[in-house]
Amino acid sequence: MEQQLYIVSLNESNDMGIASHSSNVKTFPLVDLKPGARLTVDEAWGQPNPADANDTVHLVWDFTVDQLTDEKMVFTFKERQFMLNRYWQVLGTGYYGIPNAYISVSKRFVFYFSAAEPTPKDATRQLQKLYKEMGTNDSKGDYWKNIPLAKDALHLMKDAESLRTNPDFKEFCETVVEDELFFETETPRLLLSFIDLYHVMAGNSYLWNQKTYRLLRMTHPEVSEDEKLKLMGETRHLKYDPVQLTEEWEENLYEVEKEMDELFKGQDRYMGFCHEYWSAKRVALAKRGIQWRSPQQMNPRTKFD
Repeated sequence: MEQQLYIVSLNESNDMGIASHSSNVKTFPLVDLKPGARLTVDEAWGQPNPADANDTVHLVWDFTVDQLTDEKMVFTFKERQFMLNRYWQVLGTGYYGIPNAYISVSKRFVFYFSAAEPTPKDATRQLQKLYKEMGTNDSKGDYWKNIPLAKDALHLMKDAESLRTNPDFKEFCETVVEDELFFETETPRLLLSFIDLYHVMAGNSYLWNQKTYRLLRMTHPEVSEDEKLKLMGETRHLKYDPVQLTEEWEENLYEVEKEMDELFKGQDRYMGFCHEYWSAKRVALAKRGIQWRSPQQMNPRTKFD
């Protein structure tokens, strides 16, 4: 089956005080996604009422493909540019409010590629193996080793048949998020991918509504550093460099941690080791064009052993 782009709108509507949740799905085959292509997503809300034209909301969402390669797609949606990895990533937008005379709609969009390759049974078996390995890494403090495993899991789930009806997939996403098998202050987009895929399967975007909003603000390019520091501090007592919220950080983190693991292999973790580790990590990141401030630099009045 040819790879397709899925665009899922997740909606919460309030029609005269009655709230409801729903989702709509539109797909585009790869052949339609040429650079420069202008696509549309059409939707309507409410029931036609000849006595009041405002009773129905008609929406047309423009979608322009800016770049498409074997690795990623860059597109413009609602006057903002997004980058979507074609293999593992599930990418969600912010929230859009759509009020009219009677209907108030809170809407998000989620984008991902799918090819419907493995069967649900095969995918579930592989997910069980991945989860066991991720749990082992987490218990050893090697959370960074979970990054490629988590990407493999996302790729499995979004490409499996019967995505919307498989309870094992929903449970896997929920467990990964609730058990914090990787850190939101270092891989927020990866965490958002699990949250958004869960919401696609559940047909809404309101289970982790507050968490999703915070992560979206943390990763938005126009949000100030002060606000990002405050948002990062809501789940951790220490301050962390907001550079950890950038795409460049997420793209390089696994390779940097792997380099550190090899560099310090077999070395005792003596008192004060963290400073040597952070120094080496700062050099490794700088080689990749990332200027990083360690926890010691971000928290000068805190003593680290």
